Amino acid sequence: MAQQNPQPFETPMFREIHKNTWLKKISPSNPKKKREKLWVVFCVHDDTEAYLETYTDNKLAVFHKPEWFVSLNNVQHISPTICAQEQEYEFVLTLTSEVIRLAAPTWEQMLDWVEGLKSKLSELRILSPKENVYTKLPDRPIISLLPTRDPTSPLPPPPEVPTEALPGIERSNSEVTANRQRENSTYQRRRSESQSSAISRRANNINEPQSAEASSNQVFNFDPFNCALEATGSSSGNNVHYEHLFQPGPSNRNDEIRQIVRTEPSVTNRLLERSASCSPRILEAAPQPFKTLRQQQVLMLEKEMKHPTGVRVQLRKKDCISSIGFVDAFDAVWVCGWKQKEHPMLYNALHIGDCLVNIEGISVKSAADAYKILQSHYCGLYVNIIVKRVPHGKVFVIHKESEGQSLGIIQENNTAVIESVQTNSLAARHGLTSKTKSCDGTSFTNWVLTEINGRPLNLFFKKNQIRDRLNCVGRDISVLVQPLDLIKQLKKQMKSLRNYKDYILQ
Repeated sequence: MAQQNPQPFETPMFREIHKNTWLKKISPSNPKKKREKLWVVFCVHDDTEAYLETYTDNKLAVFHKPEWFVSLNNVQHISPTICAQEQEYEFVLTLTSEVIRLAAPTWEQMLDWVEGLKSKLSELRILSPKENVYTKLPDRPIISLLPTRDPTSPLPPPPEVPTEALPGIERSNSEVTANRQRENSTYQRRRSESQSSAISRRANNINEPQSAEASSNQVFNFDPFNCALEATGSSSGNNVHYEHLFQPGPSNRNDEIRQIVRTEPSVTNRLLERSASCSPRILEAAPQPFKTLRQQQVLMLEKEMKHPTGVRVQLRKKDCISSIGFVDAFDAVWVCGWKQKEHPMLYNALHIGDCLVNIEGISVKSAADAYKILQSHYCGLYVNIIVKRVPHGKVFVIHKESEGQSLGIIQENNTAVIESVQTNSLAARHGLTSKTKSCDGTSFTNWVLTEINGRPLNLFFKKNQIRDRLNCVGRDISVLVQPLDLIKQLKKQMKSLRNYKDYILQ
């Protein structure tokens, strides 16, 4: 509940301020009353108590003696306005005891306050998250299943379809009738035997289980199928559809196999296994060469670079605002760096030389447009960014034949600029050249190393960083190179950014 007291609460152990700015407080009882402009502070005491405090002067906030305050530990929801009134953007905090109405001067500032309050209060478990909450299903009584038949009774009769009518094999009417009679007689004999054995067991009250051999003889009875297969083998030579699955080839080879099967049944399995191994329809996959972790990383990067429409990157909004360096060059927007210490997660999503295409589906024409879109209401907690992955770059993985072997790359004054590549050197054999086409396509220029082993390099040259990276331990080394004219423009435009040194990668 709101309080009016020069010292409304005890001094906390520590106080964390999350947001503070000039806002207007609207009276809920009389909205037409003159709105007072106050310095509003959203802070958390001891990581447990959330407060909203107001001061008439922002300099008085240092003493932590607010003129008005309210606890946000019982807030129910926070809602922004949809339509602004008199160029004031109102947002409402609904508590269990009252409603607090505040107005911000801009739309972006209002959304910033609403998102900041929601995220922190959700983190403190004051506001419930937006996920669905599922409860446990009600317990149902377990109904025991009653037996449907006596396990000692004989099995039901077989289906009407004869067993020997295998798909793909045509039989004559006389053969079908003879085999059906043979199978029916066999079934009747088996059924009468099982009935007589069941009656004798009930009469003598025999509870001992049958031996494994006897039960297997009764259950796994393949006599009808054997009869069908024998009849199939003795049929005319035109009905040989299944043999082609095992032994494709000329007809005389099939006749030889059928003859051997009839005369020497013991050789059947061996012939079928041999013919199956020779069949061109059963192919084994060629063994894939083993790829090291470095090679897998380079293959993934090459796949992203070759994608015609770009790569979708999803980042948190707070990781994008004032943390990524965007610059204009060659009629496009480029990534020249980011604040590596404050936002280490960007290392996994961006590369120096990425070309920015759009943000949340909005095309980006300049670096200024990119910053405006990121700070607008189009971007929520997470932002979808489309980039063309290093469109002018090339990546190579170079395998050294021995430790300490030279790559054959000659640097210009020990910088990242490749002055030349030695003929028939290790780098030259892997496809690295000393010159490349410039970004405008009018001339040729040198390559510049921007990444070694997946780690970005300092664009402004840091002593022996490049030499140490090139001479690192290991047989595999990956390098990412980009045209010199592009890197020069990125460095030139990067110096125009405020505190540009914060965006330099190491």
